[in-house]
Amino acid sequence: MIQRMTFRDLLFNRLPWLLWGPIYRLATHSFQHLSGFRRAKIGVGSYVDPTVQIAGWRNVRIGRRTIVSEDCWFNVNFRDASIDKIIIGDFCHLGRRNFFSSGPLIVLKDFCFTGIDCHFLGCGHNLESPLVPYIVSGLSEGRAISIGVNCWLTTSVTVLEGVCIGHGSVIGARSLVMSNIPPFSIAVGNPCRVVKRFDFRNDGWVDVAAWSDELEQLIPTETVYRAQLVASEAQTSLSLLSASRRFGWI
Repeated sequence: MIQRMTFRDLLFNRLPWLLWGPIYRLATHSFQHLSGFRRAKIGVGSYVDPTVQIAGWRNVRIGRRTIVSEDCWFNVNFRDASIDKIIIGDFCHLGRRNFFSSGPLIVLKDFCFTGIDCHFLGCGHNLESPLVPYIVSGLSEGRAISIGVNCWLTTSVTVLEGVCIGHGSVIGARSLVMSNIPPFSIAVGNPCRVVKRFDFRNDGWVDVAAWSDELEQLIPTETVYRAQLVASEAQTSLSLLSASRRFGWI
């Protein structure tokens, strides 16, 4: 009995790999997805580099005047038709090669700034048995990740599932964020730990050892803080040169 070759078999077993992408895009009509995503899911004045890859574009939303730099990858693992699973706010800048792998939700709120090679890992593969190849073991349910208004994640920061980073915080280079970070913190390390907080009474960063409940009471809410930033929105400009090699040298 002759076994009939499926399209997948033909595509991946018989053709040169250089043809896989173009043929797959034609067969699945994925060439239309980018235009649909731009029309329905990207805010006014935003730039998403052509090299960005999105798996599950119907579950991704990007705000206005936001930059998504080249070679970023958005991977929606659980694709409910009408539910946003990765949300990027207004006035954000995502550095090159950022990676988002969502569980229930990943949200970066307004004015977030990430450097190159930042990773947001909202879920992982099941680990029940090492006798099953992990690549086919299925995904864990995962937990939500929330990055507050005007956070700066510098180079090569990794944020694990279930983490909330409070508004106004800065995460140092190559940090691994495994637990929540309070608002207006500077945190560094692997695992990441808070080393400074912003003192609104004296208008400066102070060592975390000097922090007190009294200073905590002076911290503005995220809503108030965002309103202050929006008032200075006119000073916020898009840095396209840092987003893509398409804009050349200076």
